[in-house]
Amino acid sequence: MEDKKIEEEIIEKVKEMLAEQGIVGSEKPDPEQLVFDYLLPALDELKEIQSALYEPFAASESGMVRKVKNGLIRKMANVTRNTVELSLMRQQKFNDNVSLIIRYLLEENRKLKEQLGKSK
Repeated sequence: MEDKKIEEEIIEKVKEMLAEQGIVGSEKPDPEQLVFDYLLPALDELKEIQSALYEPFAASESGMVRKVKNGLIRKMANVTRNTVELSLMRQQKFNDNVSLIIRYLLEENRKLKEQLGKSK
């Protein structure tokens, strides 16, 4: 029973957010405009998916213990980077390809709409 109540609350909050964004209402939103407003900016944000992987891990302090800690942290960071980098590279390539294809399809759609408008 409590799960049902939580589900209803979540649905209401989502509806409120959509109404605030102007996505829901009496008229159906333009799918092409939604792509320009939400999808393409999100894909642009994903272009640097690997940037966090190369953030520096070590703190710069002096002392023998700190040098040992920094060396160990650098080794762990390199192992992590080598392990994760290939999958992130694949994801980055996929994101770039999706963005490119969507932009191409939108341009083709625009051209076809223009041709259709001229033929009428």
